[in-house]
Amino acid sequence: MSFKPETIATEDVITHTLALQVRKNELTLTRDEVAARLNTIEQVINENELLQAKTKEQVAESVDLYLDEWEKMKEFYPEIRLGILQKTLELLSPDQKKK
Repeated sequence: MSFKPETIATEDVITHTLALQVRKNELTLTRDEVAARLNTIEQVINENELLQAKTKEQVAESVDLYLDEWEKMKEFYPEIRLGILQKTLELLSPDQKKK
């Protein structure tokens, strides 16, 4: 067994070097494409988070407005109903002024 390194012909080195450079360029392009896709995905995720927060805020506002309207309706409904019943009674009862 010898410790002497194996000799490689210059032509073989050039052939291997060219193949390795082609492979390196392919991997660089692939890496750049993946980085661009990752950047796009991160932007979409950020936009989605903003939209989600905005949607939650609007839903909360909508629920608050609904609850406010519900409270007003609960507060004023008896008076409205009474007014409707009184108007119905006036329309159905015989005219008291003619007597």
